[in-house]
Amino acid sequence: MADFFLSNLKSTLDNCITELDEIHSMFCRNPESDFTRNRKVSNEILDFFEHSLSAPSKSAFTQQRYKLLPEGWDFLFHSFINQCRTLSDNLYNGYRLLACDGSDVNKTYCDFLVQGKKKLHERSALNTMIDRCSDPVRTILMADRAYESFNTFAHLIRKGMYFVIRMKDINSNGILSAYDLPDSEFDTHIRTTLTRRHTKETLGNPNTYTILQPSTDFDFLDENCMYYDIEFRIVRIRLDNVTYIRIANNLSEEEFPLEEINKLYRMRWSEETSFRELKYTISLINWHSSKYDGILQEINARMILYNFCELVTSHALVKTSKNTKHAYKINFAIAVNICRAYLKHGGNETETMLLIQKYLTPVRYNRKYPIHLRPKRNRDFMYRVA
Repeated sequence: MADFFLSNLKSTLDNCITELDEIHSMFCRNPESDFTRNRKVSNEILDFFEHSLSAPSKSAFTQQRYKLLPEGWDFLFHSFINQCRTLSDNLYNGYRLLACDGSDVNKTYCDFLVQGKKKLHERSALNTMIDRCSDPVRTILMADRAYESFNTFAHLIRKGMYFVIRMKDINSNGILSAYDLPDSEFDTHIRTTLTRRHTKETLGNPNTYTILQPSTDFDFLDENCMYYDIEFRIVRIRLDNVTYIRIANNLSEEEFPLEEINKLYRMRWSEETSFRELKYTISLINWHSSKYDGILQEINARMILYNFCELVTSHALVKTSKNTKHAYKINFAIAVNICRAYLKHGGNETETMLLIQKYLTPVRYNRKYPIHLRPKRNRDFMYRVA
């Protein structure tokens, strides 16, 4: 079954590329002239052409790649991941679980947004992705407390999506500090009317109105809408004698009691694991272009490759003996190299899956490493990542 899935997955990617090729004029800078000549230009020039004299020059490749707008790669990314859901659709009690960084249920990326450093705004990026989400399946989005915001809650509710978002505690400077809530475990609803107006009525009824400051983002208040009603559920779950976890959600108490909410939130996984594989194994931190559009192309290409490799490894069988010290998983770094070779040169699907399943790595829990941040620069096209 795994080799059959690999064959179908590659066919899906090929079909998406063919679909893009058929409508490529929609994403060209000069639709009437771009890509009208049949040229053999491709990625990883020398390797792809096996160091042949027929390999096109770096300049020829660069000129060709900038004929395609970044929206073309964005179309290919979303087309591929949407079609992959028909092949591998892992749901949790009928819900699709999404997270801002990743989820144990499905480790593929379903959307992403690139922002410049000066315009970096995580909640705004999330709201944009929420608004353009078109998944017909019931969806639960999970996020950490950095995404606690009336604006984000409103975007999710208006979209018909469910959410599980961690919040700051009742004695902090977060949303809960404005309400009279007990310093204990609870499960309650917050019903309030958001406004920016400072009147006798709004100032005199803090249990009815929540006054938003001018600096607080909220996309649904303007001259035509002075008041906005919102309701969501808050649970405060005791972890030990002194520690609580606070979670905002809009799930029903019958289907998702306290224990289930806690379990659901803990299904989020460390984003650093996924980001590490994306940045270093897929080499997202090394791009060849120095232009913004070229960087977007490479990011999309690597995101597509990551999703392909993650879907393949999720269907690979892990076979180990019973008396092992650690649990084992597929070695993702080696699996990526095998998938790259398969996409380039094809091959026998059964042998490819058996080769991926041969290389395992132990799973070691509760390991922590410091994060060292360094500025990044573009890499020349002929630079090869080791």
